[in-house]
Amino acid sequence: MRLGRILGLFSVCGILLFQAGCGGGGGSTTPVPDNYEVSILGPESDVALVGQVVGLVLQAPESNITDINWRQTGGDSVTLLTANTKVVGFEVPAVGSYSFRVSFRDSSGGSQSANYSFTANAEAPNYINARVDFEVNSAGKASVNAYESFPGTLASLSWSQLQGPSVSLTSNGNGVSFQAPSVNQDTLIRLQVSASDDQGNQASDTVSILVEPQTINSDRLLNSGRFEGVAFADVYAYRKSSPYADVLSNCVYGNEMNQYCTFDTLPAMGMVNPNPTVSEVMDRVLVSHDWMGERFENFLTQIDENNDIKNLLGAATAVVISYDVRPSFFWSGTGAIYIDPNYFWETPEQRDTINQEPDFRSNFDEDLLFQDPWRFVKDNDYAWVSYSLDSRATRSFDDYKYLTARLFIHELAHANDFLPPRVWNEQTSNDYPWTYSQNNSADSTGLDNTFPLSSQEMYGLASVMFHGADADSTQQSYTPAQVSDFFFPDDASNTYNYSTEREDYAMLAEQYIMAYRYGILYDTAITGLAPEYVISKAERGRVGHDRIIPRAEYVVSRILPSIDTSAASAIIPAPVDLETGISWWDSLVPPGQMANKSSKVTKQDQLKHLLIGRDFHQAEQGSFKK
Repeated sequence: MRLGRILGLFSVCGILLFQAGCGGGGGSTTPVPDNYEVSILGPESDVALVGQVVGLVLQAPESNITDINWRQTGGDSVTLLTANTKVVGFEVPAVGSYSFRVSFRDSSGGSQSANYSFTANAEAPNYINARVDFEVNSAGKASVNAYESFPGTLASLSWSQLQGPSVSLTSNGNGVSFQAPSVNQDTLIRLQVSASDDQGNQASDTVSILVEPQTINSDRLLNSGRFEGVAFADVYAYRKSSPYADVLSNCVYGNEMNQYCTFDTLPAMGMVNPNPTVSEVMDRVLVSHDWMGERFENFLTQIDENNDIKNLLGAATAVVISYDVRPSFFWSGTGAIYIDPNYFWETPEQRDTINQEPDFRSNFDEDLLFQDPWRFVKDNDYAWVSYSLDSRATRSFDDYKYLTARLFIHELAHANDFLPPRVWNEQTSNDYPWTYSQNNSADSTGLDNTFPLSSQEMYGLASVMFHGADADSTQQSYTPAQVSDFFFPDDASNTYNYSTEREDYAMLAEQYIMAYRYGILYDTAITGLAPEYVISKAERGRVGHDRIIPRAEYVVSRILPSIDTSAASAIIPAPVDLETGISWWDSLVPPGQMANKSSKVTKQDQLKHLLIGRDFHQAEQGSFKK
């Protein structure tokens, strides 16, 4: 239905066959064929339907063409979020004719271009769309989601592969994810989704994924854990004029990177300016799509009036925001933070460009008899709004600003743990991002020595919940009441603090700073299992406990010396008990307090919040340590 056939061979420089170098100068050591053809793959028979998602695929015999640029030349305006890749996908907004022009450079440096047009008709309702056509590197991570609008209730939905080397599809709600095959030339994969509702309506749609050849250096950094044998997405410096534009990718996120960069090549931001500006931060940003850099810059401008996040960025060498990063993490090897762009999307079209592969840690605790839900609360209401992956809603900055702020505080607490502000001006050009912590140990080790946690049962459960260890028979038998007795008398602010001493450090930082700067408190609970999650014990604002405040002050005084912790701690409220024996869904308002009358959060929204909260909760740093 979507991409049916190759639609013609397009003339560049006035003839059907390209001549090497036509239309532009420049030389190359890579030879170009004397003649070659280019085609564009578009909708079947040059015809699309209103509401259909259309993909246009540039097919050329040279995989290494560069400077690709798609632009629309006719028809109602569409959004081209991947205009610098070989594939663009978009929804047809209205009846009419649509035309496009794609330009690029071949390996000789010659400027080439091709034109394409199709017609959009208004016909039968379009009940399902697979979003959205895209390109991926050989051995890279990919996902696609289906959005249905059947009159009745969805009864069945299945995916199949129509074309290309076989891939293993993993279901994710209405979508699928997979690792692209290894290829040595541009290779097209086509998937089909078929669905029906309980009224007998049926529909199907196809989506095309262009797999580009990509060599992964056998000694590539980050080639471990979740990135073993997986190619990174193509990223680029958000600011082409950045003085670091030429080194960012090779130092922090390149498939060919095989050595660490010293501070001489890519210094930590705080070594250049201990109080980085928004402009200086944006000079260190790598993105897979321009909109990600735009949203990040807007976030820094609007949320960071106290300069906390910018100052914390002083310990980082770069910020990578790429569609294939999931979950977010910091890695001391490069000194960079890697951010899942799910934190930044505002339009459904932006969300379509993000890999939605399920978090690999989602089922680690499936053998346990308890859950540990948590949420961010402001004024007895949820502090951020969640949206189902199946939703086509837009999202405002206010919907995600606090969620994103806590992410950056958390990841940058890791960065400052390994390279604290007090030593930025002591580092030399020959040092690496991990040099200081390797020679002196990370500050989180000092926290563990000074304020150790004591619950060995929670440490054991954390190995299961956050690192995937098999639960033994004793752990499988723990009741919510027993786990409550393990957790609440100890001094962790969250169950995740037991994951590692590094995460203990970062969790204390994020909860303390979010409470102080934004009035955001965390609810932490031990409950029974789904669907009601009956509370054994729960607290709001646990970081404000008189036993935990000194631990948090230890952290914050080291990563953000600009904060007066004595004054800040006086503002942070003491924890409040939530009601026990009731469903987690019914516990948002503590006993004796008033609900937020303006809240529009439904029980279904709360479920989304719980699930997404757990996803973001579990170890953004993962195994990426020095």
